[in-house]
Amino acid sequence: MLLESQSPSARRGPSLAGTAALAYSLLIVYASLQPFTGWRAIPEEFGVFLFEAWPRWITFDDVLFNFIAYAPLGFLIALALRMRWSAPAAVAAAVLAGGLLSGLLEAAQQYLPSRIASNVDLLVNAAGAAAGALLAPLFSPQQRLGRELSRLRAAWFVDGLRGDAVLVLAGLWLFAQLHMPAIAFGSGDLRASFSFAQLFAFRPESYLAAEAGVVGLNIAALGLLLAGAARNPGPAYWRALALLFVLAVALKAAAALLVLQASNPWSWLTPGVMLGLAGGMASALLLSQLPPRGRNALALLALAAAVVLINGMPENPYRPISAHLLQGRASHILSFASMLSALSELWPFLAALCALLSLPARDSRPYRH
Repeated sequence: MLLESQSPSARRGPSLAGTAALAYSLLIVYASLQPFTGWRAIPEEFGVFLFEAWPRWITFDDVLFNFIAYAPLGFLIALALRMRWSAPAAVAAAVLAGGLLSGLLEAAQQYLPSRIASNVDLLVNAAGAAAGALLAPLFSPQQRLGRELSRLRAAWFVDGLRGDAVLVLAGLWLFAQLHMPAIAFGSGDLRASFSFAQLFAFRPESYLAAEAGVVGLNIAALGLLLAGAARNPGPAYWRALALLFVLAVALKAAAALLVLQASNPWSWLTPGVMLGLAGGMASALLLSQLPPRGRNALALLALAAAVVLINGMPENPYRPISAHLLQGRASHILSFASMLSALSELWPFLAALCALLSLPARDSRPYRH
């Protein structure tokens, strides 16, 4: 199919992929350079790790994690370049970009005493970027799958940076669900970094109500943000919202099994969380019929209320700590958890900024096939 025959949204599809690639790159930078303290001068030459012998022990977990971590980056970069470049050129550029980013970060890790620069990591990261880049041509607007996704994106959400930003925020929110905070779906919890005055003393009843409130406010805010960027908050929007939360629940269960190694993958689904999920979904669907400015204003208020409530809650003394986390076993997967924690903490503020900038938005014209 010729490029000229595609819809405007299809032609500008890489803008969404490019925005997502930039956001994901920043996450990789954070994960690779945390904790950002203790920088030191190194006695050996810069980049000497490239020519060192391979380590005696290479664990499967580390190799798998590095491969999986860079695959989305290669995919997003190749997809963003595909509209202007040929498929081979876009794939080659994505592999080069992924390898270059990995090389720069591995070199920077030489100056961090808590990190180890590794030529094996560089090789595996580049291989992961290559695998992701090779999948990207299948999703380009020239292919059937890519055309269908572009059509759905154009039919369901507004064009431009506003629609792209909300979709990227939704993707980051999904990614953050791999983090297992004290309250599932409880983004914006800053109590580990700051001390806040408690709004109330711990009691099972009050904690359950507050837990439901935190979850419900966050879910409603996300739903209203999506509705604010939707062309028509009707059945298509409801399907998109339902799919988003089905994926989020699946990721939570997977994280409980793989990261926490919990015997019950649904241990995070407490009565308070279930009440919050039901209330948040119902509120989002009901309030989605408001004008765009009203949706964005309410999303901003819900995000602010959720952050205040979760940071004023007392800790739950009955919440168990996973024995797996108490073992102290070092792995890339567990160190990556701090990046997920930061994403979970910062997401409400990014979403609030998006909602604030979207307040002047008007209703969009209906999409026409």
